[in-house]
Amino acid sequence: MSNNPYYNLTVDEQNIIIKLDKKTTDYQQLIQLLNNLELEAINQHIQLTEEVASELANEIDYAV
Repeated sequence: MSNNPYYNLTVDEQNIIIKLDKKTTDYQQLIQLLNNLELEAINQHIQLTEEVASELANEIDYAV
């Protein structure tokens, strides 16, 4: 949990909960930030998938 006057951050086993002061938060900027986080997560997943595929291809090449 954070101790910040502009936001409150709580983390449990499955969720990250962010509470923002509505007066200090621009809704459009928040949406843009969340969209960027989503894109970054997708990009990380794709990179991990490519790394796993590359490792498997190397293992197959080594076995043949």
